[in-house]
Formats: sequence, structure tokens, C-alpha cells
Amino acid sequence: MAGPHKVGGYVESWCGKCKLMLGHTIEAMVEGEPARVQCNTCKSQHSYKPFRPGDAPKQVRQREERGPVGPQPGKARASHYQELLKGKNPALAKRYSPKDKFAPGDLVEHPSFGLGVATANKDGSKIEVLFDDGPRVLVHGR
Repeated sequence: MAGPHKVGGYVESWCGKCKLMLGHTIEAMVEGEPARVQCNTCKSQHSYKPFRPGDAPKQVRQREERGPVGPQPGKARASHYQELLKGKNPALAKRYSPKDKFAPGDLVEHPSFGLGVATANKDGSKIEVLFDDGPRVLVHGR
């Protein structure tokens, strides 16, 4: 279809269910481009895919091959976690109890989250602890 797209209009899109480039009805637009479409053949609803897999323009393929730019959220957290554990003996970790007090730098053994490192006190009754899967705020000193 030549010209601007509009909701309710027609557009060619890749249908993952039919595995073909087919006519779709536009259901939602974002910044003047189709965002959500419905296949006119199988009636499935999905995001707009202007190219069949592997047929994307050269710039898009190159960007996808390079991978994401910038730090990976999980990797940055994991390296910081490993950095905090460096030089500490896990056998000396305090078993977590809401009644005990913890200070930043303490190793904490939690029954659900595993081994963590206390990183900050929060308003005196809470402590932030960095575990392998991310930070958690726990109560302490109650």
C-alpha cells in the first residue's frame, strides 16, 4: 500500500503462524508506523513485522549481528556481586533472621535467596542485600 498507514488499513506483514508475508489489518500505530496487526488469513494478532526472517535490510541485519550495545543488566549486577564477595569467606556468613542486625559488607545466608552481601541500611529497620539474582530489601533488628 502506497501512502501513510492508518488504523484499520491494510499492510503486508510477516505472519509467524502462517509462515508467509500476507495482508494484515493495522490495529495500532506508534509514531506513524504500524505496531500491532491482525492477519487477514488466520486472524492471529501480533506485532508488525515488515520483513520475512532473514530478509531485513542490511543495516538491521548488521545491528542484530553485533548484538545489544551497552552493559547487560544481569552481567553488570553479577560482576558487582562477585566483586563484593571477593576476599570474603562464605562459611562466615550470618544466617538471616529479621531479629538480627546487619551492617553494610556483612555476608548474609538467606534460606530462600542464598548467599548475599549487605550493601546499605534503609531507615534503620531495613537492609539492602545484593544476592546473585539481584538486590532485595530485608527487615532487620526487629
